[in-house]
Amino acid sequence: MNNANSAILTVQGLSKSFGGVKAVNGLSFSVKKNHIHAIIGPNGAGKSTLFNLITGIISPDEGEVRFFSADITSLRSDHIAKHGISRTFQNIRLFPDMTVFETVLIGTYLLTGAKLAPALFLTKIFRENERAAKQRVEEILKFVGLWEMRDEYAAQLSYGNQRRVEIARALATKPQLLLLDEPTAGMNPKETKELMDLFTSVNNEGITILIIAHDMHLVNTLSDQITVINFGEKLVEGTAEMIQKHPAVIEAYMGKVEANA
Repeated sequence: MNNANSAILTVQGLSKSFGGVKAVNGLSFSVKKNHIHAIIGPNGAGKSTLFNLITGIISPDEGEVRFFSADITSLRSDHIAKHGISRTFQNIRLFPDMTVFETVLIGTYLLTGAKLAPALFLTKIFRENERAAKQRVEEILKFVGLWEMRDEYAAQLSYGNQRRVEIARALATKPQLLLLDEPTAGMNPKETKELMDLFTSVNNEGITILIIAHDMHLVNTLSDQITVINFGEKLVEGTAEMIQKHPAVIEAYMGKVEANA
């Protein structure tokens, strides 16, 4: 049994090159169960590539990714999701002709393993799975504050609510680890605060969060641990208080944030 301080995710010596450029270079870190762990760094530091490696969208040149004790390095994205890892993307990905309810329902199909034949013939097990899936979608939409918008087209919602739909769809897969790639980018302060509250609620449900963010207020407020990367390598790791004072971080990252503020 895994205790509260055990590593849910371990990245060891991970490397990935594109055309001779090392996007991720020998990166190692671990994420503790039930923590909110932030990945920060300048643009082009390799953060999104790291998420793509963890979730099986691309394969590493070297290194491994372990989820609890399982080596998931070479697994396909859908198999990694079935292990209990889900994610959102920096660019919102919603179908323009699907409602909020339908969009989130898609996430449940990974769990039900719906097959064509049972669906066509409406077998008893299909009907039971479909009923359970719809019940779960209702619970999730109420949890994220979107139940009243369930019949609206997801892609026509406000930017902040589209982000909520993405998070709800990710939660529909019952993840143990949720990866969030710049989830508050482009949001106003009110929307950002509302999503920060949602992340806290998700974490309080026992879901570990790994988040990429440029918003240092979000990072400093929510994170139990922060890993700073630059040029695909780990610069430093620690608590928000430690990171804020580290000279290498100030030079590589925080100084640029202050300059752009």
